Amino acid sequence: GARDRRYLLFSDATSGTGSFGGGRLLEIEAPATDGRLLLDFNRAYNPPCAFSDYTTCPVPTASSKLDVAIEAGEKAYRRPRATAAHS
Repeated sequence: GARDRRYLLFSDATSGTGSFGGGRLLEIEAPATDGRLLLDFNRAYNPPCAFSDYTTCPVPTASSKLDVAIEAGEKAYRRPRATAAHS
């Protein structure tokens, strides 16, 4: 059957410095029957708004803001600076 996709949107102590300021996404599996959930932050990635000014960006809730630095996963994307066209 189709996989039930769930996403965790979070920010951490690296948000805005070492990683994208708007937070990152992490695709997660449904919790186990005992309620446990395994989070692999190596798979954290930037939302589409990190790459384009033409998309909307979700905002992490207060309960999704971590006080620790998550150094794993995708880091901040720096867009190339626009250069003036020469005539």
